[in-house]
Amino acid sequence: MELHELIGKRLSEEKEVAGLLTRFYESPAIFTPKAPGDEDQGWGGLPGYPRIVFTLDLSANEERKSQGSVSLAMFAEKRGTFDFENAVSQIRKCLCSVLFTSEGESTYCLAWNRRGRFTEGETICSQEIQLDILEYPCQLSAEPDPVDSLNAWLKDIFPESRVLWMDQPGQEEEITARSPVFYVRLEEEKENQAQSTFAVTWMTCTLAVHVLCQSPENRSSYTRIMAKHLSMEEEFAMLDGSPFFVKEISVTPGPTYLPTGQLRITGQYGILRNTEKKKAIRKIQSNYQ
Repeated sequence: MELHELIGKRLSEEKEVAGLLTRFYESPAIFTPKAPGDEDQGWGGLPGYPRIVFTLDLSANEERKSQGSVSLAMFAEKRGTFDFENAVSQIRKCLCSVLFTSEGESTYCLAWNRRGRFTEGETICSQEIQLDILEYPCQLSAEPDPVDSLNAWLKDIFPESRVLWMDQPGQEEEITARSPVFYVRLEEEKENQAQSTFAVTWMTCTLAVHVLCQSPENRSSYTRIMAKHLSMEEEFAMLDGSPFFVKEISVTPGPTYLPTGQLRITGQYGILRNTEKKKAIRKIQSNYQ
């Protein structure tokens, strides 16, 4: 399923959201990118309100501010008693702190952005909200890979957690306080030529760790535990057995943890250079007699 299908499915199956809406062909009135006309027979002759209409805008963003956005609008009859405040709360609870993995694509998380304008017409009222789409793609690399190595270290320290992409995500997974989700990404990597030798190439890299958890207190706790362990141990093992030397750790808690992460680790690891290949001398000709 594609991302817009996963979002629509999530909204339709959440009783607290679906129960607020009218029906279209016996299904909750949730549509993308637009709703059918008011005269469509799918309404069964009844008013086609309350309803939800949402659209997705996916676009690449190298700064990771967001991968895109979801614009969602709720419509209800003006003379009705539809509770927009409750609807906003239930939709936010339904869509945020959930991982969506579309078929053949990345894993996404929706983050609250803002509550938009409230419009009151002659017969219909509407409320808009906007959510940011954050992407957590699989990072494939050649060994030795510091991302895979830190993933394994996290799984050892927090066996109850889910580590993307060491643990393969399902189509839809809730992020809970008891089962946090960690995502590690390579932020920067470069060769330290001043330290590299004939035998070893030394690489300096910065890793960003995202701790996805419903509770701010738990997020802070997991981040501090990670920082404490790495500060004390000063290294973690790469998958080939070599060490990754931790040089600097910075903790950045706050509301921007979804796009930027809470923990940054800067360190070094070595790559053994290939043994020099000696070229054989071939096709030697001699006129010596």
